[in-house]
Amino acid sequence: MKRVVILGAGGYGRTVYWQCMGDPHHGLVWTIGGFLDDRPSVLDGYDIPARVIGDPFTYVPEPDDLIVCALGSPADRRKYAEPLLARSASFITVYPDLACPPTVSIGRGGVIERKVHIGTDSIIGEFVDILAMTIIGHDVRIGNYVQIGSGVFVGGGARIGSDVIVYPHACVLPNVSVGDGAVVGAGSVVTRDVPSGATVFGNPAKVVFLA
Repeated sequence: MKRVVILGAGGYGRTVYWQCMGDPHHGLVWTIGGFLDDRPSVLDGYDIPARVIGDPFTYVPEPDDLIVCALGSPADRRKYAEPLLARSASFITVYPDLACPPTVSIGRGGVIERKVHIGTDSIIGEFVDILAMTIIGHDVRIGNYVQIGSGVFVGGGARIGSDVIVYPHACVLPNVSVGDGAVVGAGSVVTRDVPSGATVFGNPAKVVFLA
């Protein structure tokens, strides 16, 4: 049986742990082996059975390991996942309650929380997290290392670049593009293309910072 190892033992990692415990594959295809974190005592005081079993910068993946990346920041995801990828770690995406047709493509290394819907022919990149109650329309393209918060709507045909953060309850209208490294503020309504590296906020969303 395979062994799931969760990368990141902070609050998000603990949330992902309990999501994995409720996954239909748990106990049938894999069990949970523990966490990888560079803070050995990060779980002290928490009532959680699994423990930190290694540091992601030095851990050598075992043949049966399936690693789940549970880090909310795209930058942290890259920082901690890439050393493991260099050591041939096998990453998986977990999505125990995802509604989507078989024409959707989902890359490795992400977490998709419950009550997410993804429309037909959308392509989700690697290390993408989509939090609960979010709707992704048809023919959407999402790059790598993206964080999409809870209750977000992304309209059909929209393009989300890599290393993007979309905060909760934002709305990206159909066919709008959000450039690499952009940030969309909570509750914003994005009605036109967002440049790479820009932070936008408001309804309609306007650029408030440009890197």
